[in-house]
Amino acid sequence: MARVTKSPRSTAGRRTRVNDSDARAQLLDAAIALFAQRSIANTTVAQIGAAGRVTSAMVHYWFETRERLLDAVVAERLVPLFRHIWDPVDTVQGAPVELAQGIVRRMFDVTEKAPWLPSLWLREIVNEGGLLRERALRHIPLQRVAAFGQAIARGQQQGELNADIEPLLLFNSILALVMLPQATAKIWHRINPKLTFDRAGLERHVNALLMHGITGQPAVAASRARKRSTR
Repeated sequence: MARVTKSPRSTAGRRTRVNDSDARAQLLDAAIALFAQRSIANTTVAQIGAAGRVTSAMVHYWFETRERLLDAVVAERLVPLFRHIWDPVDTVQGAPVELAQGIVRRMFDVTEKAPWLPSLWLREIVNEGGLLRERALRHIPLQRVAAFGQAIARGQQQGELNADIEPLLLFNSILALVMLPQATAKIWHRINPKLTFDRAGLERHVNALLMHGITGQPAVAASRARKRSTR
């Protein structure tokens, strides 16, 4: 009788078990938390494994290389947050002030959902040499950002907004107002323990600064007065 040999069991197309998928997601979250706290350059595979309660070998099993791990951070964690902020923006139908308010609100949505984001943004995207900068910039919806600036410019032309605002810099200002206080909260809390950074208070503060700067009546009135004087 001829001996039957078993062929090696192929893993191609095999469905990933749900618990395996959860373990990978938890490991990715552990890595992001360390990156936000320590920076990517100062985080080792062993530390990621320990934080995720797995061995270093499992980190390599899921992500193979550090480069692929960083790709996963951007694709699976940052990109969905970018989309949450920008996908609802309708620069054709939306009023300029409402567009700005919506962006602020959704930025606070994402930092509430992902409290590691402000620190990671400051360490790895804003700073020169940040290891996520180029990966993240490829996913910024630059056309939508430009369209937002154009909507602000139209509001200025119609006399509805402060003419002294630079439309293309407004998003940068919103980003800084929302992200920087949260990224540096621990430092300022050490300096002044009474200082709080709860979402409600910080969002109210940001909106007050931003909306007054965009639509403050004294600024708009002065702009209109300048236009009348030049006619």
